[in-house]
Amino acid sequence: MANLPAQAEKKHRSLTEFIIVIIIMAIMIKVLITQFFSQQDKITETAFIALAQSFTSKVNVIHSQWLMDEQPDTVIVHNLDDAEKQYVSVNQFGWIDSKYASLPCQHIWQQALLMPLTVVKSPVTAVEIKSKVMKNGRLCRYSLANGQSFDYRSDTGKVQQVN
Repeated sequence: MANLPAQAEKKHRSLTEFIIVIIIMAIMIKVLITQFFSQQDKITETAFIALAQSFTSKVNVIHSQWLMDEQPDTVIVHNLDDAEKQYVSVNQFGWIDSKYASLPCQHIWQQALLMPLTVVKSPVTAVEIKSKVMKNGRLCRYSLANGQSFDYRSDTGKVQQVN
């Protein structure tokens, strides 16, 4: 009979230890999830900056190719494997531009980066900013929901971080 209370006490202690382990695990998971999501914003910001740099590089490569190819309306870019060609529309100054009246900044993004308007699963907004000062090109702003953005001027080929 004395063995019965000892078993009950042992089960009670095991249950208490199990609950304590579950609470500790829940706290650890919460800390890891919080840490992950706090880093997610930094990862997205860093990736967006890297994309702006890639965009700048591609704009300059296209312009250089335009100069070497005797200034055509469309620049042909060969990939490293030389099997595929990319046709990039340029303006009279040799900078990437779009001949489409509808969504020209999205088209410019596609030509420059060959990827959808997303950065680490965050959508990128592409907007053409109309300016009376700029008569011979477009001003495109590419931005994230957090306010981070960069501008591209198709009249000068300049890419500039806004935030």
